[in-house]
Amino acid sequence: MSETVIEVGDLQKRYGDNNAVVGIDLSVTRGEVFSLLGPNGAGKSTAVEILEGFRTRTGDDVRVLGEDPGKAGRAWRARIGIVWQKETLVPKTPVRPVTCSRTPHARSWPRRSVLRPAGRRC
Repeated sequence: MSETVIEVGDLQKRYGDNNAVVGIDLSVTRGEVFSLLGPNGAGKSTAVEILEGFRTRTGDDVRVLGEDPGKAGRAWRARIGIVWQKETLVPKTPVRPVTCSRTPHARSWPRRSVLRPAGRRC
């Protein structure tokens, strides 16, 4: 039997009176390829950001690698990989400032292994 790596039950996200995500239920097992498809504004990016722990949810249960992304710590963040579809937050930012930053994701990165080959330190 395959291990479930993402488990979502009735995922919801509201911004005031606006429902951005309403009632997503899904289960993804290890090794499975999964995608969210839908028109612009359907809540795909919001749902993924909740799964990554970057955005809070307003409804029900989410588990990624056995943890609640909204409460998971550094060890959990070090286990997930994220590739943004578009660089909008830090366009053309050099590696050193990003890896030396104090954001929750950056704190979990092994900075020495990233910077040492380039002869740099934080």
